[in-house]
Amino acid sequence: MQSSVRVARREPRPRNELKGLAGRLEVRLRACSTTLGDPVDSYLHVGTGALRLVLDEAWLRQQAAAARTRQQLESLIRKLGESMQLDYAQFSSLAGRPAVPGSSVKGNVRSRLELSFAPKGGVVRCCLIRATEEPLEPPEPGEHGWRHFRIWRQALEFEREPACDYSEGQGQVCLCCDLFGTAGLQGLVEFSDFPAERAAIERVSLPTGEKLEAAKPGSTFAGRVAFRNLEAWELGLLLYGMGLRESRLGRPVLLGKVKYRRYPNLVFGAVRYEVAALELAPFSQPLDAGGARVEPGARVEGEPLDGLVRALVGVARAQLEGELLDVDEVGELERVSAEV
Repeated sequence: MQSSVRVARREPRPRNELKGLAGRLEVRLRACSTTLGDPVDSYLHVGTGALRLVLDEAWLRQQAAAARTRQQLESLIRKLGESMQLDYAQFSSLAGRPAVPGSSVKGNVRSRLELSFAPKGGVVRCCLIRATEEPLEPPEPGEHGWRHFRIWRQALEFEREPACDYSEGQGQVCLCCDLFGTAGLQGLVEFSDFPAERAAIERVSLPTGEKLEAAKPGSTFAGRVAFRNLEAWELGLLLYGMGLRESRLGRPVLLGKVKYRRYPNLVFGAVRYEVAALELAPFSQPLDAGGARVEPGARVEGEPLDGLVRALVGVARAQLEGELLDVDEVGELERVSAEV
């Protein structure tokens, strides 16, 4: 284990001018199945964070109306506390329609990229903007975060410098903070919300007693990812963070609540990203990557997009040779879960 590494930082590129690649990706997100052993279809829960309590309002009104003394009211309050239950945690929605917030998708892609960098020569490309207090040793099975650490241990078992904070007068930021933003600095990549294309929400009770509203396996959500001022290898890195490697359809990755837990015939959080189209803005520079070229204003979709994704990921890997980890997080989760 390396004791400490330095975070590579640079001045962020200007935000007030257009230079490099600019455009958007049309992206689909699908709740899929696990890939090892007997495949199990996965539910997806991305919540609002709000909790609702359930009680019998008719009973409460009747009891309150019947109470005549202080003792009766105190007894009613005690009974009320015993009768209230947590309702099913709500699935996130937009205008009454199930949706995965763009902030959740952005955080998912960003954190995967941050965890995909290994030190090279005592330097690592990205800080951990959301996880500065990660343990340096594997937690014991059953402790908080033990699966997460074992999946990503190559990026976690060393101490790194504090996370970037441009608002504190810090003049330089790491690669991921330049791309996705940090305190005091707007990102170059922006994610829309991902409303449901086709999603059925089901109420699921977990063996632990937790209750969730969850999108059923096969549910799909669609949104857009806008980018500007990127180089070709950075666009490839963005695709890499979605789990894309050889085609426009990525491999299964983890997203949402209870994604690290495994119950008999009940799995949460396995999803696949699919890029439906890549479109360059008219004011963008041409895209050149591994022999593939896209002109400003052009749109790429279908089979030609497979080759373009492969080329972009290839130039990212070449640019970051020896630094970029290739972790199959769903496969690793199955492996570490089977060990205990």
